[in-house]
Amino acid sequence: MPKTTPNKNPAIFSERILLALIFLMACGVAPAQTLWYRSNCPKAQKQAEIWYFGEKAGIDFRTGTAFPLSDQNVMTAFKASSSICDSVGNLLFFSDGRRVWDRTFTLMPNATGLAGNMGATQPSIIVPWPGDSSRYYIFTIDILTFQDSTHYTTQGLTHTVIDMKDRNGLGDASSTVLNTPLLSPVCQKITAVKHRNNQFYWVIVHEWNSDRFFAYLVTNAGIAPPVISAVGSFHGGNSSGFNNSVGYLKASPDGKKLALAITQKKAIEAFDFNNETGVVSNPESYITQKPGVHPYGIEFSPDCRYLYATVFEIGGVDPLWPSFIYQFDLKNGLVNPVIVDSLLGLRMAAMQLATDGRIYLSRTKNITSKKDSLDVIYNPNRAGIACNFNRFGNLTGQGFPSAGRKSIYSLPNVVQSFVYVPTFTWDSVCHGDATQFHITNKANVDSVFWIFGDGATSDNPDAVHAYANPGTYWVKLTEKFNGEAYTDSMRVIIYPLPAISLADTILLYSGSAINLHAGGGYTNYLWSTGSQDSILSVDKQGSYWAQVEDIHCCKNSDTTFVQVFEYFIPNAFSPNGDGLNDFFRVYALYKNITFTMIIFDRWGQMVFESDNVDIAWDGTWKGEYCPPGSYVWSVKIGFLGQDIITQGDIAFKGTVTIVR
Repeated sequence: MPKTTPNKNPAIFSERILLALIFLMACGVAPAQTLWYRSNCPKAQKQAEIWYFGEKAGIDFRTGTAFPLSDQNVMTAFKASSSICDSVGNLLFFSDGRRVWDRTFTLMPNATGLAGNMGATQPSIIVPWPGDSSRYYIFTIDILTFQDSTHYTTQGLTHTVIDMKDRNGLGDASSTVLNTPLLSPVCQKITAVKHRNNQFYWVIVHEWNSDRFFAYLVTNAGIAPPVISAVGSFHGGNSSGFNNSVGYLKASPDGKKLALAITQKKAIEAFDFNNETGVVSNPESYITQKPGVHPYGIEFSPDCRYLYATVFEIGGVDPLWPSFIYQFDLKNGLVNPVIVDSLLGLRMAAMQLATDGRIYLSRTKNITSKKDSLDVIYNPNRAGIACNFNRFGNLTGQGFPSAGRKSIYSLPNVVQSFVYVPTFTWDSVCHGDATQFHITNKANVDSVFWIFGDGATSDNPDAVHAYANPGTYWVKLTEKFNGEAYTDSMRVIIYPLPAISLADTILLYSGSAINLHAGGGYTNYLWSTGSQDSILSVDKQGSYWAQVEDIHCCKNSDTTFVQVFEYFIPNAFSPNGDGLNDFFRVYALYKNITFTMIIFDRWGQMVFESDNVDIAWDGTWKGEYCPPGSYVWSVKIGFLGQDIITQGDIAFKGTVTIVR
């Protein structure tokens, strides 16, 4: 419910006035060596591949090269919007904090009155429901609406669930979790990042009139009670301190840092964030000294070493003071920022890292005089002006055209983990594959040199290398631009193929069955019969192959031949010494057995006995040839080895005729 205090001498701020304000926030991150893991599994973190923002603007990053979108004509978001794709990059929905549009650019019927305020710096953020690809949270932020110098109303932080099963897969807001309150009052800032387990999410806000962060863990069971950290500056005041609620809050893409801007205090603050416990600690602060300007937008470099902040003039129509972009080297903390660029007559506001490894910036004069392009920091992992603000190749002024659409002060607010991109990626990492290497951001690269960690090298930007053995290799990439070298290295694991070993041949006695085992602990199985179980029951002769797939999507296979047999016992023989069919025997393919054969004449007299399958009856008894006629035999066989599959010991009875 909205918080309300007694109203004296109302002086309500209109939303139009609030929207006309320009605010800033700064975010900071501590550097850390990243161990990027890759597997052969399809990449499934493409939730931030399509942006919709500003005045009907959009960008598509799915091909690896950003291009502007002009296909939506429904949303104008003055401040940060939010949009989400599924894990493979298909647009699901987007929002200005108040309304939600589906992928067909149609309003979701039950999601037209969310509690986010379009005048807030970050009105909303969309977070997937862990373990359920059909549900999403929209967390929304309301502004403080002052009635006088001390009394205000606000809905604070609320959340709504979007269920994508509704409306035949187009989604709609849940009627049971709609604008459900979590915390009030809060500042105009919200960010989200993955938990260390890479499954859950932290949603982080800052309380108003407080020094407290609230970190909410989003799990597959719902939203847990917040982890509260009292650290850093006090955010608050009366109506004259309203702008202390303004400015961006960002988590570092690796989840180890937070940073924010307190616009009115001209402060940029950075913190450690424990993405396992949710605790915020170790504050650092920087106060901007430039006259007439205040911090607002914040972003981290992809490697989380550098922190960027936009600083510009608050209020007024056309800015009289120039805007600035600061870069902090977080190895040294929040000190001595480099001014990457400055711009007179325009306000550089929101910043957002994209999956192409570049940082995009919104720019405008004011709420009514907008620009139809974005600024770009092309190489945010490089120090100082080498980060190439609006510089591509040897050309300056190379922003990003937005197909006539306007950004205002707006870019999407995304889960920061979705834009955690390495300098280079690789795929095909199972032993025997040719591993392919790809540079994430090819802007401002004259030449490259790869060192693959096994003695091999390459100067091909899209290098391919086959490792002789499984193992861990440190791969080093050096990029050169205008004579300067930029180096990064990452650990590449070449995984052994999953072990599978089927016997070359399996003997199976007729009428028996065998369970073929492909091994345990693998993620996927496929047999030649189409079965996807780890065990296959077989009772027929033939070749059978099995393919197994492990957690890295490495595959291996093996084949076995199941030979079904039975013992052959003839029904006649002619023991006359001519060398043709002179003996009666059990013809045995498999001889690791116990064996008993007894033969009787028609009067019940035993005429032959043997415990050796290789010993045949020659048709004699006591040295004399037995007369022609029928003789009764019985055979018992017990199997000794583990290499034969039967249903137990077997016994036969029959007759054989002596022919002379």
